[in-house]
Amino acid sequence: MTTKQCAATAPSQTGLFGEADLSQERLFQRNLRFLIATFSCMIASAFILLFVGAEPWPLVGNVISWIGLALGFPMFWLAAKTVFSRRPRLTTEVFITLALIAVVYEQGYWYASWIVFIMWLGESLMAWAGRHARNAVDALLRLVPRQARLVTPDGTAMVPVEEMRIGQIVAVHPGERVPTDGVVARGETAIDESMLTGEAVPADRGVGDEVFAGTYNLQGAIQVRVTAETADNTVTRIVNLMRQAQREHVPAQRTVDLFLKWFLPAVLVIAAVTGILTGSLERVAVILLVITPCAFAASTPLALVGAVGNAARRGIVIKGGSSLEALSRATTVLLDKTGTLTASTPELATLDAFAGFAEQDMLRLAAIAETQSSHPLARAVCDTAEARGLDVVEPDHFEVASGHGVLATIGDHRLAVGNERFFAQRGLSLPPEVREQAERREAAGHTVAYVLDRDIVIGVLGFLAQPRASAPAVIAGLRRLGVRHVVMVTGDRSRPAEAVAQRLGIEYKAQATPQAKLDEVQRYQRDGQVVAMVGDGINDSTALAAADVGVAMVEAGAEVAALAADVVVHGDHLGSVLSAAKLARRAIRTIQLNIGFAVGYNVIGLIFALAGLISPGAAALFHAASFISVVVNSALILGYHPTAPEELTSGRPGGSVERSTTVVPAGDQR
Repeated sequence: MTTKQCAATAPSQTGLFGEADLSQERLFQRNLRFLIATFSCMIASAFILLFVGAEPWPLVGNVISWIGLALGFPMFWLAAKTVFSRRPRLTTEVFITLALIAVVYEQGYWYASWIVFIMWLGESLMAWAGRHARNAVDALLRLVPRQARLVTPDGTAMVPVEEMRIGQIVAVHPGERVPTDGVVARGETAIDESMLTGEAVPADRGVGDEVFAGTYNLQGAIQVRVTAETADNTVTRIVNLMRQAQREHVPAQRTVDLFLKWFLPAVLVIAAVTGILTGSLERVAVILLVITPCAFAASTPLALVGAVGNAARRGIVIKGGSSLEALSRATTVLLDKTGTLTASTPELATLDAFAGFAEQDMLRLAAIAETQSSHPLARAVCDTAEARGLDVVEPDHFEVASGHGVLATIGDHRLAVGNERFFAQRGLSLPPEVREQAERREAAGHTVAYVLDRDIVIGVLGFLAQPRASAPAVIAGLRRLGVRHVVMVTGDRSRPAEAVAQRLGIEYKAQATPQAKLDEVQRYQRDGQVVAMVGDGINDSTALAAADVGVAMVEAGAEVAALAADVVVHGDHLGSVLSAAKLARRAIRTIQLNIGFAVGYNVIGLIFALAGLISPGAAALFHAASFISVVVNSALILGYHPTAPEELTSGRPGGSVERSTTVVPAGDQR
């Protein structure tokens, strides 16, 4: 890839969508058009020259070959500018241009068009790898509403979010995204903050609590006092962090370029000396034909095509050769918790029955109370009850009550399900036995909810996002590949994070904001580690962009993480991360072997050429053999099958719920 292409691949440093991003898209489209045109010319001329011998068709075939050769003019122009600049340099473009001159001198017109096609193939693949910066920012910004419902003395008015000022009040209805960073001035609700924290459990928010732009209001109508203008809200800061992290991400220097940097000048000197000493331009042409770096140029892109094709069949998208290289060398892997190491939604993990209620009866009443709620914890309760075959009917009355809970009636039962804050606001206190059991559950990392009937606690529900069944095997597999540090970084609370980390035997960092995750990536990089970041949410996007390689596990709605990452795993399969790591190592070994083939053929061919043992025609065949070896070796990667653990389920929901029944006299709770 040329220096100009490298510059175009970097994210723009000015504007929301900078010229560099647009230039990269145009560069890819241009390269693709040239690739298709040169391929058409090469195939057409080959057919004519091989199968149509009558005049004037051989001349037509040569003319078409000349057209294919002429399609390399951007490379020829760049080579000319490089040679005649104030600081001339010997680049790949310069050497290929000289080699093509030698090929044309020997009237190898079709072979010249073939060389141009191979070069455009490599250039197109390189340009394709850098097209995603603009889309990542675009997807993130779409999460923030473009208008806000501003509260005025005369009512409400819709205004552009850019016109909001600090201290103003905006109204947010249920089912809407919050348009600004601010604090709740009126009302109570549950906010889905997964786009920032990655956590599936909605956060309860009331007067005085912070809310953030782009988060989703699930239940109640609230009014929010603006604390940050649009240019300085949470989403804008994340965008700036992404841009900064991408600017600091420097791809590894390609082995091929290093080889060409030192080897090709020596070859040109040898060819010039040989021509002077022998007086034979044919000998010079033989040397240049043997050393023409088509095999070198194809060694990386062809292996990349094979690796990308293999990965695509497994739902894995690899965005470039530098991503493969970094993933193959990763020594530290940072993993998000929710949606990555654990399931995206929590499960009902424990049931504690009180007041003489049987566990099944308590669970049935809780499910009846929650059956009309869309809260993720309510869904977990209902799924467990359904899995146990309980008779869950619609309640006679249902309402989402202020204070983060639900109220329902069924027959003689007046039910309530909610957290401790909900019941404290209703003037109810928890009995000591209930509080002690709840504290034990919370210490084990559970999110706790209480079930009441007629203001009497009849149960405690413990929710936990369970580690994936494949997580231990994936972690062990990464360690066998040479990964020294496996660390969980999560925005969740310390206790749930510690519970998961202990079960998996890994390090962890809890309550990590997007900035903290970025700091963690950079800390390991300063220690000389090659860092891979695995995540699934917007809160991971800055760390994904800053890591040496970012791996995103995505489903529908997680486009930002996908676009910010270097490797994308589609579907809810942690085992695919291990497959991607194994495939990356296989791809890099294939590239190294390709380079070995190219070096071997070129060195041997150069020796034969210097000794005058081969003709220009034989030199062309010799060079073709090196290219065919690279093609065949690269094609083998398509049949590679990386083994990885499959996702297993623990059976039907509720099948592994821990049970504990505590009998407490009803009179003790009044």
